[in-house]
Amino acid sequence: MGQSEKNFENRVKKYLESVGVYALGTPTDKMPIPSVGYFEKRWGCIKSGLPDLHICINGKSIEVELKKETGTPKPLQLFMINQMNAAGGKAILLYPKDFEHFKDLIEGYL
Repeated sequence: MGQSEKNFENRVKKYLESVGVYALGTPTDKMPIPSVGYFEKRWGCIKSGLPDLHICINGKSIEVELKKETGTPKPLQLFMINQMNAAGGKAILLYPKDFEHFKDLIEGYL
């Protein structure tokens, strides 16, 4: 993951925490507002093609593959996202230019 993608990931995580969605395993005394969900950062070694973030809000899951503006998803990543969506889940590619739409999506889950 390039530096700009890492910066974007940190921006997404900071936003999630601001609405009560914390990293999985965060102690409750470290949560400034009540929790409504969690996110889990996936590392490439877990399973190739899985999106970068698994987010659960009020019992509903969203899978998010983060890309910098010039990033291109790999065919396996697109296959996994399509398979998740075909099964009735919610999986998205997220570019920095789409961050406001992402926040709207999250607001719908809150």
